[in-house]
Amino acid sequence: MNFSNVYKDDKRADAYSKLQFPGTYHLAFRDLPAIISEHVTGKEALDFGCGSGRSTRFLQKLGFRVSGVDISKAMTRKAREIDPEGNYYAIEEGDFSQFKEGSFDLILSAFPFDNIPTMKKKVMNLRGLRNLLSDEGRLINLVSTPEIYTHEWTSFSTKDFPENKNARSGDTVLIIQMDTEEKNL
Repeated sequence: MNFSNVYKDDKRADAYSKLQFPGTYHLAFRDLPAIISEHVTGKEALDFGCGSGRSTRFLQKLGFRVSGVDISKAMTRKAREIDPEGNYYAIEEGDFSQFKEGSFDLILSAFPFDNIPTMKKKVMNLRGLRNLLSDEGRLINLVSTPEIYTHEWTSFSTKDFPENKNARSGDTVLIIQMDTEEKNL
């Protein structure tokens, strides 16, 4: 099966940057300030899979000096457009060579592993990220499970797609986006 980055063009990056997931982001991010406060020392952070910079800006508001990285040049361009003072870098998949080993106190990965297609690539990225952490550094990896596509959520519905019930990790699933003007994505 061929995989491609659906956010590699400017039109999709622009559309993604405008999506609002208030319920989803509330649930995903509500406990992070307390977790980070308890477990992270230092202020250097990397946002892995930053997309249009939403989670990068979240970390900035918590007082971190953040570098956002993504494999989509269109997404990092959009992130810089929204946040001209931010540090956003387009990287080749798994290539963290522009960063010094041990330089980050926190690495936040907010859902990019949901979109990395193979276990081999996931492991390659995790090993690369591990090398970037300081001795006391922490990685927070927010991920979904296939079960997410068999329940109703604030930001999307799956009830019209019973075939999702048999989905396994890596399978294509169908959803209806609930918190956008265009419901059928």
